Amino acid sequence: MEIFWRLLFGHLLADFTFQSNFINRWKRTSSLGLLVHCLMHPTFYIALCWPYLGEYWVENIFLRLNGWTCILIVFLVHWLEDWWRVYTIFKYHMPDNTIFFLWDQIIHYSVIFAIVPMAVGSAASAGLFPEKWPVLGCLFIVVTHACTVLVYFLEKDIHGAQYPGFDEKHLAMAERLVLALCFLFPSMAGAAALAAVWLGVMFFLRRNRFFDLTAFTFYMGVVISALSGLAARAVYY
Repeated sequence: MEIFWRLLFGHLLADFTFQSNFINRWKRTSSLGLLVHCLMHPTFYIALCWPYLGEYWVENIFLRLNGWTCILIVFLVHWLEDWWRVYTIFKYHMPDNTIFFLWDQIIHYSVIFAIVPMAVGSAASAGLFPEKWPVLGCLFIVVTHACTVLVYFLEKDIHGAQYPGFDEKHLAMAERLVLALCFLFPSMAGAAALAAVWLGVMFFLRRNRFFDLTAFTFYMGVVISALSGLAARAVYY
């Protein structure tokens, strides 16, 4: 499963952490912008999976595909899926909503998963979490940038909200990250105490409007942070 988690980490980095507002707008208005965004994915895949690229990830009586070929396939499918999404939104005025966003992500994850289960050689270590760092990296992105995008789509569909501004976005990300990190304290009792204290700080900041978050955004962030923190604790310890 090393390859799966490394590819998933690379996907999340390219699709969320390094997809700035500028890149997001550029890919929707320019073929070059779309290509630049999509090329970020194999860049991260190659960097993260470098030790395994020469091995055969898919090997059966029909196919033998090494890491380079598999990454090329993932890249091409990603480009086609993103092109189709942009095309249908602008050509046929399909709503760019939560369902479309989740469908897009499911397609990307499915392609990655289809490549990985047949991985062989040193890339086929036993166990669901053979390495901690890429899993923890995935959870870090879920708490920060991925949560921001998911909550935005939900808020937009429910309340017609706009994408959060720079301060609101990054302060909310920092709040969620600190809450998730509380769960990594060695003692479970200590982790619970730290999380409770930080939750109190979060409620205080929201009540005194240091920055304005809707109740939905706030509580969704708390839930996602807590679940991600518990998952990170289970993986780390």
